[in-house]
Amino acid sequence: MIFLLPAALFCELVALATGNQAPSLASGALLMLFFAIRWRSLMPYPRRLGVVTLGALAAWLAVGEPSWQQGAQLLASAAYYAAFVGALGLMNCLIQRLPQLRELHRLLLAGPRPTLYPSYLLSAFAIGSILSFGMLNLICGSLDRYLDDRALGEPRRSEGSRAVMVCALRGFALVPLLAPTSVAVAILTRELPGLTWSALLPFGLLAALILLVAGWPAENRRLQLLRTPISADRPDTHRYRGLIAGSLAGVGLIALLSAFADLSATQAAMLLVPVGVTVLLLWRGVSARAICSEFSETLAGMRNEVFIFACSALLAGLTAALLPIDRLAAHLEPGAITVFMVGSLGALAIVLLALLGVAPIISLNISAALLAQLAAQGLPVLQPALALLIGFSLAMLLSPYGPSALLLARHAQLSPWRIAFDWNGRFVLVVLGPLLLLPLLA
Repeated sequence: MIFLLPAALFCELVALATGNQAPSLASGALLMLFFAIRWRSLMPYPRRLGVVTLGALAAWLAVGEPSWQQGAQLLASAAYYAAFVGALGLMNCLIQRLPQLRELHRLLLAGPRPTLYPSYLLSAFAIGSILSFGMLNLICGSLDRYLDDRALGEPRRSEGSRAVMVCALRGFALVPLLAPTSVAVAILTRELPGLTWSALLPFGLLAALILLVAGWPAENRRLQLLRTPISADRPDTHRYRGLIAGSLAGVGLIALLSAFADLSATQAAMLLVPVGVTVLLLWRGVSARAICSEFSETLAGMRNEVFIFACSALLAGLTAALLPIDRLAAHLEPGAITVFMVGSLGALAIVLLALLGVAPIISLNISAALLAQLAAQGLPVLQPALALLIGFSLAMLLSPYGPSALLLARHAQLSPWRIAFDWNGRFVLVVLGPLLLLPLLA
Protein backbone atom coordinates (compact mmCIF):
# COMPACT_ATOMS: atom_id res chain seq x y z
CA MET A 1 0.00 0.00 0.00
CA ILE A 2 3.04 2.26 -0.09
CA PHE A 3 1.93 3.57 -3.50
CA LEU A 4 -1.09 5.32 -1.96
CA LEU A 5 0.95 8.30 -0.68
CA PRO A 6 2.57 9.21 -4.03
CA ALA A 7 -0.82 8.66 -5.70
CA ALA A 8 -2.43 11.07 -3.21
CA LEU A 9 0.33 13.62 -3.83
CA PHE A 10 -0.09 13.33 -7.61
CA CYS A 11 -3.87 13.87 -7.35
CA GLU A 12 -3.44 17.02 -5.27
CA LEU A 13 -0.85 18.43 -7.67
CA VAL A 14 -3.28 17.80 -10.54
CA ALA A 15 -5.94 19.67 -8.55
CA LEU A 16 -3.56 22.62 -8.09
CA ALA A 17 -2.60 22.69 -11.76
CA THR A 18 -6.17 22.44 -13.08
CA GLY A 19 -8.11 24.30 -10.37
CA ASN A 20 -10.49 21.33 -10.10
CA GLN A 21 -11.48 20.11 -6.61
CA ALA A 22 -12.32 16.52 -7.67
CA PRO A 23 -8.67 15.28 -7.74
CA SER A 24 -8.17 16.91 -4.33
CA LEU A 25 -11.06 14.91 -2.89
CA ALA A 26 -9.56 11.76 -4.42
CA SER A 27 -6.25 12.67 -2.77
CA GLY A 28 -7.95 13.00 0.60
CA ALA A 29 -9.68 9.63 0.17
CA LEU A 30 -6.34 7.96 -0.67
CA LEU A 31 -4.78 9.50 2.45
CA MET A 32 -7.60 8.19 4.63
CA LEU A 33 -7.19 4.71 3.17
CA PHE A 34 -3.41 4.71 3.68
CA PHE A 35 -3.53 5.83 7.31
CA ALA A 36 -6.39 3.47 8.12
CA ILE A 37 -4.19 0.61 6.93
CA ARG A 38 -0.92 1.92 8.44
CA TRP A 39 -2.32 3.32 11.69
CA ARG A 40 -0.06 1.19 13.89
CA SER A 41 3.05 2.44 12.11
CA LEU A 42 2.46 6.01 13.33
CA MET A 43 4.28 7.39 16.36
CA PRO A 44 2.32 8.03 19.61
CA TYR A 45 1.93 11.79 19.13
CA PRO A 46 0.29 11.54 15.67
CA ARG A 47 -1.98 8.77 16.93
CA ARG A 48 -3.13 10.92 19.86
CA LEU A 49 -3.71 13.80 17.46
CA GLY A 50 -5.75 11.49 15.25
CA VAL A 51 -7.96 10.50 18.20
CA VAL A 52 -8.53 14.17 19.09
CA THR A 53 -9.41 14.93 15.47
CA LEU A 54 -11.89 12.06 15.36
CA GLY A 55 -13.46 13.42 18.56
CA ALA A 56 -13.82 16.88 16.98
CA LEU A 57 -15.32 15.27 13.87
CA ALA A 58 -17.86 13.39 16.00
CA ALA A 59 -18.79 16.63 17.82
CA TRP A 60 -19.25 18.42 14.49
CA LEU A 61 -21.50 15.66 13.20
CA ALA A 62 -23.51 15.62 16.45
CA VAL A 63 -23.96 19.29 17.38
CA GLY A 64 -22.71 21.25 14.39
CA GLU A 65 -24.38 21.91 11.07
CA PRO A 66 -22.62 19.42 8.80
CA SER A 67 -23.06 19.55 5.05
CA TRP A 68 -21.50 17.79 2.07
CA GLN A 69 -19.94 21.07 0.98
CA GLN A 70 -18.22 21.57 4.35
CA GLY A 71 -17.10 17.95 4.39
CA ALA A 72 -15.57 18.29 0.94
CA GLN A 73 -13.78 21.45 2.00
CA LEU A 74 -12.34 19.72 5.07
CA LEU A 75 -11.12 16.78 3.00
CA ALA A 76 -9.58 19.09 0.40
CA SER A 77 -7.77 21.07 3.12
CA ALA A 78 -6.30 17.89 4.59
CA ALA A 79 -5.12 16.78 1.15
CA TYR A 80 -3.57 20.20 0.45
CA TYR A 81 -1.44 20.36 3.59
CA ALA A 82 -0.42 16.72 3.35
CA ALA A 83 0.68 17.35 -0.24
CA PHE A 84 2.58 20.45 0.87
CA VAL A 85 4.88 18.61 3.25
CA GLY A 86 5.15 15.63 0.89
CA ALA A 87 6.02 17.65 -2.22
CA LEU A 88 8.75 19.69 -0.53
CA GLY A 89 10.04 16.61 1.27
CA LEU A 90 10.96 15.04 -2.07
CA MET A 91 13.96 17.39 -2.12
CA ASN A 92 15.62 14.86 0.19
CA CYS A 93 16.04 12.59 -2.84
CA LEU A 94 18.22 15.25 -4.47
CA ILE A 95 20.08 16.52 -1.40
CA GLN A 96 21.43 13.04 -0.70
CA ARG A 97 23.30 13.28 -4.01
CA LEU A 98 25.06 16.57 -3.18
CA PRO A 99 28.36 15.71 -1.44
CA GLN A 100 29.20 19.44 -1.10
CA LEU A 101 26.79 19.70 1.82
CA ARG A 102 28.83 17.21 3.84
CA GLU A 103 31.62 19.80 4.04
CA LEU A 104 29.31 22.62 5.09
CA HIS A 105 31.11 23.29 8.39
CA ARG A 106 34.51 23.53 6.71
CA LEU A 107 33.12 26.15 4.35
CA LEU A 108 31.36 28.23 7.01
CA LEU A 109 34.10 28.13 9.63
CA ALA A 110 36.69 29.19 7.05
CA GLY A 111 34.93 32.54 6.70
CA PRO A 112 35.78 35.79 8.51
CA ARG A 113 35.52 35.56 12.30
CA PRO A 114 33.00 38.41 12.76
CA THR A 115 30.49 36.88 10.33
CA LEU A 116 30.37 33.27 11.54
CA TYR A 117 26.98 33.62 13.24
CA PRO A 118 25.13 35.25 10.33
CA SER A 119 26.74 32.77 7.92
CA TYR A 120 25.48 29.81 9.94
CA LEU A 121 22.08 31.38 10.53
CA LEU A 122 21.44 32.18 6.87
CA SER A 123 22.80 28.83 5.69
CA ALA A 124 20.49 26.99 8.09
CA PHE A 125 17.60 29.11 6.82
CA ALA A 126 18.43 28.48 3.16
CA ILE A 127 18.70 24.71 3.62
CA GLY A 128 15.75 24.53 6.04
CA SER A 129 13.46 26.36 3.61
CA ILE A 130 13.74 23.32 1.34
CA LEU A 131 14.68 20.40 3.60
CA SER A 132 12.58 21.37 6.63
CA PHE A 133 13.64 19.16 9.57
CA GLY A 134 16.08 17.35 7.30
CA MET A 135 18.29 20.45 7.62
CA LEU A 136 18.80 19.74 11.33
CA ASN A 137 19.83 16.16 10.61
CA LEU A 138 22.23 17.37 7.92
CA ILE A 139 23.92 20.02 10.07
CA CYS A 140 24.16 17.89 13.22
CA GLY A 141 25.36 14.80 11.36
CA SER A 142 28.04 16.66 9.41
CA LEU A 143 29.09 18.48 12.61
CA ASP A 144 29.97 15.17 14.26
CA ARG A 145 32.20 14.26 11.31
CA TYR A 146 33.86 17.69 11.38
CA LEU A 147 34.63 17.49 15.10
CA ASP A 148 35.93 13.91 14.91
CA ASP A 149 38.57 15.06 12.42
CA ARG A 150 39.90 17.73 14.79
CA ALA A 151 41.64 17.53 18.15
CA LEU A 152 39.53 20.00 20.09
CA GLY A 153 39.40 20.06 23.87
CA GLU A 154 36.11 19.20 25.58
CA PRO A 155 35.18 22.81 26.58
CA ARG A 156 35.76 24.09 23.02
CA ARG A 157 33.94 21.14 21.48
CA SER A 158 30.96 21.43 23.83
CA GLU A 159 30.50 25.21 23.53
CA GLY A 160 31.09 25.19 19.79
CA SER A 161 28.60 22.37 19.25
CA ARG A 162 26.02 24.27 21.26
CA ALA A 163 26.52 27.35 19.07
CA VAL A 164 26.10 25.36 15.86
CA MET A 165 22.88 23.72 17.09
CA VAL A 166 21.50 27.05 18.32
CA CYS A 167 22.25 28.60 14.93
CA ALA A 168 20.55 25.68 13.18
CA LEU A 169 17.40 26.07 15.27
CA ARG A 170 17.29 29.86 14.97
CA GLY A 171 17.95 29.66 11.24
CA PHE A 172 15.05 27.22 11.01
CA ALA A 173 12.92 29.78 12.89
CA LEU A 174 13.58 32.26 10.05
CA VAL A 175 11.82 30.01 7.52
CA PRO A 176 8.23 31.04 8.42
CA LEU A 177 9.29 34.70 8.34
CA LEU A 178 11.03 34.68 4.95
CA ALA A 179 10.42 31.59 2.81
CA PRO A 180 7.52 31.01 0.38
CA THR A 181 8.02 27.28 1.06
CA SER A 182 7.11 27.71 4.75
CA VAL A 183 4.06 25.83 5.99
CA ALA A 184 3.10 28.91 8.01
CA VAL A 185 2.93 31.00 4.83
CA ALA A 186 1.04 28.18 3.10
CA ILE A 187 -1.59 28.14 5.86
CA LEU A 188 -2.10 31.89 6.09
CA THR A 189 -2.20 32.57 2.35
CA ARG A 190 -4.67 29.73 1.81
CA GLU A 191 -7.00 30.57 4.69
CA LEU A 192 -6.90 34.35 4.15
CA PRO A 193 -7.66 35.19 0.50
CA GLY A 194 -5.91 38.34 -0.62
CA LEU A 195 -2.95 37.84 1.69
CA THR A 196 0.30 37.17 -0.20
CA TRP A 197 3.82 36.15 0.71
CA SER A 198 5.18 39.33 -0.91
CA ALA A 199 3.01 41.43 1.45
CA LEU A 200 4.42 39.62 4.51
CA LEU A 201 8.04 39.54 3.34
CA PRO A 202 9.16 43.12 4.19
CA PHE A 203 8.04 42.71 7.80
CA GLY A 204 9.49 39.22 7.93
CA LEU A 205 12.84 40.68 6.91
CA LEU A 206 12.67 43.16 9.81
CA ALA A 207 11.82 40.35 12.24
CA ALA A 208 14.71 38.27 10.89
CA LEU A 209 17.05 41.24 11.37
CA ILE A 210 15.99 41.51 15.02
CA LEU A 211 16.66 37.79 15.56
CA LEU A 212 20.04 38.11 13.83
CA VAL A 213 21.27 41.12 15.81
CA ALA A 214 20.05 39.83 19.18
CA GLY A 215 21.99 36.56 18.98
CA TRP A 216 25.11 37.70 17.14
CA PRO A 217 27.55 38.62 19.98
CA ALA A 218 27.19 35.55 22.23
CA GLU A 219 26.93 32.83 19.58
CA ASN A 220 29.63 34.29 17.36
CA ARG A 221 32.12 33.95 20.23
CA ARG A 222 31.17 30.31 20.71
CA LEU A 223 31.47 29.52 16.99
CA GLN A 224 35.01 30.88 16.93
CA LEU A 225 36.01 28.07 19.30
CA LEU A 226 35.55 25.58 16.44
CA ARG A 227 37.98 27.31 14.09
CA THR A 228 41.35 25.66 13.53
CA PRO A 229 44.50 27.41 12.30
CA ILE A 230 45.16 24.84 9.57
CA SER A 231 45.30 26.71 6.26
CA ALA A 232 44.66 23.51 4.34
CA ASP A 233 41.29 23.32 6.02
CA ARG A 234 39.90 26.00 3.71
CA PRO A 235 37.57 24.31 1.21
CA ASP A 236 37.34 25.01 -2.48
CA THR A 237 34.39 27.39 -2.80
CA HIS A 238 34.09 26.75 -6.55
CA ARG A 239 32.27 23.50 -5.77
CA TYR A 240 29.46 25.45 -4.17
CA ARG A 241 28.81 27.93 -6.98
CA GLY A 242 26.64 25.51 -8.96
CA LEU A 243 24.65 24.71 -5.83
CA ILE A 244 24.05 28.40 -5.14
CA ALA A 245 23.15 29.09 -8.77
CA GLY A 246 20.69 26.21 -8.81
CA SER A 247 19.04 27.41 -5.60
CA LEU A 248 18.66 30.94 -6.97
CA ALA A 249 17.25 29.58 -10.23
CA GLY A 250 14.69 27.55 -8.27
CA VAL A 251 13.56 30.59 -6.30
CA GLY A 252 13.33 32.58 -9.53
CA LEU A 253 11.15 29.93 -11.17
CA ILE A 254 8.83 29.89 -8.15
CA ALA A 255 8.49 33.68 -8.36
CA LEU A 256 7.84 33.57 -12.13
CA LEU A 257 5.22 30.83 -11.91
CA SER A 258 3.35 32.56 -9.09
CA ALA A 259 3.49 35.88 -11.00
CA PHE A 260 2.11 34.57 -14.31
CA ALA A 261 -0.20 31.80 -13.08
CA ASP A 262 -3.13 31.87 -10.70
CA LEU A 263 -1.00 30.32 -7.95
CA SER A 264 0.52 31.51 -4.70
CA ALA A 265 4.28 31.24 -4.20
CA THR A 266 3.67 28.23 -1.94
CA GLN A 267 1.57 26.45 -4.57
CA ALA A 268 4.18 27.20 -7.23
CA ALA A 269 6.83 25.59 -5.01
CA MET A 270 4.61 22.53 -4.47
CA LEU A 271 4.38 22.03 -8.23
CA LEU A 272 7.96 22.87 -9.18
CA VAL A 273 9.85 20.87 -6.53
CA PRO A 274 8.59 17.40 -7.57
CA VAL A 275 8.98 18.28 -11.26
CA GLY A 276 12.47 19.72 -10.76
CA VAL A 277 13.66 16.77 -8.66
CA THR A 278 12.32 14.31 -11.24
CA VAL A 279 14.04 16.12 -14.12
CA LEU A 280 17.38 16.32 -12.29
CA LEU A 281 17.28 12.64 -11.28
CA LEU A 282 16.53 11.62 -14.88
CA TRP A 283 19.42 13.82 -16.02
CA ARG A 284 21.70 12.00 -13.56
CA GLY A 285 20.72 8.69 -15.14
CA VAL A 286 18.22 7.40 -12.57
CA SER A 287 15.50 5.31 -14.21
CA ALA A 288 11.84 6.29 -14.01
CA ARG A 289 11.01 3.12 -12.07
CA ALA A 290 13.78 3.83 -9.54
CA ILE A 291 12.52 7.40 -9.13
CA CYS A 292 8.98 6.20 -8.41
CA SER A 293 10.30 3.71 -5.88
CA GLU A 294 12.46 6.33 -4.19
CA PHE A 295 9.60 8.82 -4.05
CA SER A 296 7.36 6.17 -2.46
CA GLU A 297 9.97 5.28 0.18
CA THR A 298 10.65 8.94 0.94
CA LEU A 299 6.97 9.74 1.42
CA ALA A 300 6.45 6.62 3.53
CA GLY A 301 9.33 7.73 5.75
CA MET A 302 7.54 11.07 6.21
CA ARG A 303 4.17 9.52 7.07
CA ASN A 304 4.13 10.97 10.61
CA GLU A 305 4.67 14.52 9.33
CA VAL A 306 2.11 14.02 6.53
CA PHE A 307 -0.45 12.74 9.03
CA ILE A 308 0.15 15.64 11.46
CA PHE A 309 -0.25 18.24 8.70
CA ALA A 310 -3.44 16.62 7.40
CA CYS A 311 -4.93 16.29 10.90
CA SER A 312 -4.05 19.88 11.80
CA ALA A 313 -6.00 21.08 8.75
CA LEU A 314 -9.01 18.96 9.70
CA LEU A 315 -8.86 20.05 13.34
CA ALA A 316 -8.66 23.71 12.36
CA GLY A 317 -11.67 23.45 10.05
CA LEU A 318 -13.72 21.57 12.63
CA THR A 319 -12.82 24.07 15.38
CA ALA A 320 -13.85 26.98 13.16
CA ALA A 321 -17.15 25.22 12.40
CA LEU A 322 -17.86 24.55 16.08
CA LEU A 323 -16.83 27.97 17.43
CA PRO A 324 -19.06 30.78 16.06
CA ILE A 325 -16.25 33.34 16.22
CA ASP A 326 -18.04 35.45 13.60
CA ARG A 327 -20.66 36.34 16.23
CA LEU A 328 -17.90 37.77 18.41
CA ALA A 329 -16.65 39.78 15.44
CA ALA A 330 -19.98 41.58 15.27
CA HIS A 331 -19.16 43.16 18.65
CA LEU A 332 -15.62 44.21 17.69
CA GLU A 333 -14.72 47.48 16.06
CA PRO A 334 -11.89 46.95 13.55
CA GLY A 335 -9.75 49.74 14.99
CA ALA A 336 -5.99 49.77 15.46
CA ILE A 337 -6.14 48.57 19.08
CA THR A 338 -8.50 45.70 18.25
CA VAL A 339 -6.37 44.52 15.34
CA PHE A 340 -3.19 44.70 17.44
CA MET A 341 -4.76 42.81 20.36
CA VAL A 342 -6.11 40.05 18.11
CA GLY A 343 -2.68 39.50 16.58
CA SER A 344 -0.79 39.66 19.89
CA LEU A 345 -3.16 37.23 21.61
CA GLY A 346 -2.88 34.83 18.70
CA ALA A 347 0.93 34.96 18.74
CA LEU A 348 1.16 34.45 22.50
CA ALA A 349 -1.39 31.62 22.34
CA ILE A 350 0.76 29.75 19.80
CA VAL A 351 3.83 30.10 22.03
CA LEU A 352 2.01 29.09 25.24
CA LEU A 353 0.33 26.09 23.61
CA ALA A 354 3.72 24.98 22.28
CA LEU A 355 5.03 24.97 25.86
CA LEU A 356 2.09 22.72 26.81
CA GLY A 357 2.89 20.23 24.07
CA VAL A 358 0.60 21.39 21.25
CA ALA A 359 2.55 21.42 17.98
CA PRO A 360 2.76 24.98 16.57
CA ILE A 361 1.40 23.77 13.23
CA ILE A 362 -1.88 22.80 14.96
CA SER A 363 -2.36 26.04 16.88
CA LEU A 364 -1.42 28.11 13.81
CA ASN A 365 -3.95 26.25 11.69
CA ILE A 366 -6.70 26.84 14.26
CA SER A 367 -5.73 30.51 14.70
CA ALA A 368 -5.75 31.07 10.93
CA ALA A 369 -9.19 29.44 10.59
CA LEU A 370 -10.60 31.67 13.34
CA LEU A 371 -8.91 34.74 11.86
CA ALA A 372 -10.56 33.95 8.51
CA GLN A 373 -13.95 34.25 10.21
CA LEU A 374 -12.97 37.63 11.66
CA ALA A 375 -11.71 38.72 8.24
CA ALA A 376 -15.10 37.88 6.75
CA GLN A 377 -16.58 40.44 9.16
CA GLY A 378 -14.21 43.16 7.91
CA LEU A 379 -11.20 42.82 10.23
CA PRO A 380 -7.90 43.70 8.43
CA VAL A 381 -5.70 40.60 8.32
CA LEU A 382 -2.14 41.73 7.46
CA GLN A 383 -1.19 42.77 10.99
CA PRO A 384 -2.70 39.71 12.79
CA ALA A 385 -1.25 37.37 10.16
CA LEU A 386 2.21 38.82 10.69
CA ALA A 387 1.80 38.40 14.46
CA LEU A 388 0.85 34.75 13.95
CA LEU A 389 3.98 34.21 11.84
CA ILE A 390 6.10 35.72 14.60
CA GLY A 391 4.40 33.58 17.25
CA PHE A 392 4.96 30.47 15.13
CA SER A 393 8.65 31.34 14.74
CA LEU A 394 9.15 31.87 18.49
CA ALA A 395 7.23 28.67 19.28
CA MET A 396 9.75 26.72 17.20
CA LEU A 397 12.48 28.01 19.53
CA LEU A 398 10.66 27.43 22.81
CA SER A 399 8.73 24.19 22.32
CA PRO A 400 10.42 21.32 24.21
CA TYR A 401 8.00 18.87 22.57
CA GLY A 402 8.64 19.95 18.99
CA PRO A 403 10.51 17.72 16.51
CA SER A 404 13.36 20.23 16.22
CA ALA A 405 14.05 20.35 19.98
CA LEU A 406 13.78 16.57 20.28
CA LEU A 407 16.16 16.06 17.37
CA LEU A 408 18.76 18.48 18.77
CA ALA A 409 18.40 16.95 22.24
CA ARG A 410 19.20 13.53 20.81
CA HIS A 411 22.32 14.81 19.07
CA ALA A 412 23.49 16.85 22.08
CA GLN A 413 22.46 14.13 24.58
CA LEU A 414 20.64 16.73 26.66
CA SER A 415 17.10 17.27 27.87
CA PRO A 416 14.85 19.01 25.29
CA TRP A 417 13.80 21.34 28.12
CA ARG A 418 17.39 22.55 28.33
CA ILE A 419 17.48 23.07 24.56
CA ALA A 420 14.31 25.14 24.69
CA PHE A 421 14.79 27.18 27.88
CA ASP A 422 18.50 27.25 28.71
CA TRP A 423 19.69 27.78 25.14
CA ASN A 424 16.83 29.95 23.87
CA GLY A 425 14.78 31.19 26.84
CA ARG A 426 16.75 34.39 27.55
CA PHE A 427 17.08 35.05 23.83
CA VAL A 428 13.29 34.85 23.32
CA LEU A 429 12.67 37.19 26.27
CA VAL A 430 15.01 39.76 24.68
CA VAL A 431 13.35 39.67 21.25
CA LEU A 432 9.73 39.12 22.34
CA GLY A 433 8.87 42.79 22.93
CA PRO A 434 10.30 44.19 19.69
CA LEU A 435 8.79 41.36 17.64
CA LEU A 436 5.29 41.80 19.11
CA LEU A 437 5.45 45.54 18.36
CA LEU A 438 6.65 44.93 14.80
CA PRO A 439 3.12 44.27 13.38
CA LEU A 440 2.21 47.87 14.22
CA LEU A 441 4.28 48.84 11.17
CA ALA A 442 1.84 46.86 9.04
